[in-house]
Amino acid sequence: MKGHLIVADISGYTRFLTESELEHANGIIGELLNAILETVHAPLTISRIEGDAVFLYGVMPEGMTGAVVIESVEQLYIGFAKAMETMVLNTTCPCAACSNIPSLGLKIVMHCGEFQKTMVGGIETLTGAEVVVVHRLLKNQVREKTGISDYLYVTQACVDDLGIERIVAGWTPHREEYEHVGSVDGYVSNLADVWQFVRGQNEDRVVQREAWRTVDSYTSAPSVVVWDHLLDPTKRNQWMHGGTTLTRNDRDGRVSSGMEYHCIHGDNDVLVFTVLDSRPLDYLTLRLPVGGPFVLRYTEYLAPSGDGTHLVTHFAAPFDADSGVPAPQEVLDQVDAELIARYHTFQSDLVGMAEAAALATP
Repeated sequence: MKGHLIVADISGYTRFLTESELEHANGIIGELLNAILETVHAPLTISRIEGDAVFLYGVMPEGMTGAVVIESVEQLYIGFAKAMETMVLNTTCPCAACSNIPSLGLKIVMHCGEFQKTMVGGIETLTGAEVVVVHRLLKNQVREKTGISDYLYVTQACVDDLGIERIVAGWTPHREEYEHVGSVDGYVSNLADVWQFVRGQNEDRVVQREAWRTVDSYTSAPSVVVWDHLLDPTKRNQWMHGGTTLTRNDRDGRVSSGMEYHCIHGDNDVLVFTVLDSRPLDYLTLRLPVGGPFVLRYTEYLAPSGDGTHLVTHFAAPFDADSGVPAPQEVLDQVDAELIARYHTFQSDLVGMAEAAALATP
């Protein structure tokens, strides 16, 4: 079986335990590990907990966008950082353990290759040379050579497999040497910068109380797979029944504010969807011209639901893009009859495609 092997390791763990009260220290580490585990969604799977680390693997659906895979791994750190920040802000305990929380960090290593599942003592475990490699990667010189404390180190094997050359072009190249393994090339991303970007976002989304129309569906497909079908231009082309879908102004291969999807439905029928805001695996807000000066703003939400996903789309009422004045009733009626009615079909087809992709994945 070929897939992605990931280890998320809490750094500063040994010193934290030896210099802190054991009862509080264990509770803090437990909360941080739980925060990481709560961000894990299929097709990422938890293999086991290794003391202060979480070992995961993932076999992705054929054709999944590489950026989506990287964002699903970055969520591990976002969950960790959010929990760290909450604990630091809320604790009033003067003990050494609580005072030392900021000394903890998280490093994530990610490798791609062949592995096998085996049963040892009734417990499923992963075996293979690449499993050894990803664990070797934890012992590295990333901090010494790059100065980055909290990082994601992705090997060249993953870059090639995911086709994320544009994404890692802005990262720091890094090489490690290991006995019996040889050279391992890869790229390092500063996860603290990822967290600061998320914290600094000014949210632009249509919430339920301002929704003019809502379309929703439940699907057995995991959130990551649904998210991939929302973002990938080729897949959008299929479930929106367009002729060609192009993207403009994407951020190094990722979705970001100002990016556009151009969906061609005929010789003179080109729909331009502009991204207003995006939070990976959470929501995507878009704006669409609907005739004259009027535009439609809407947000796609993903929420894990049981073993699947609840996909909810909230549409705000159309308005004049220049003045902000609400559109007249005749425009509302036209958009309601033409676009909203079609969107039920679009969303149904999106769900069907995502479920097919999930079912076809080992």
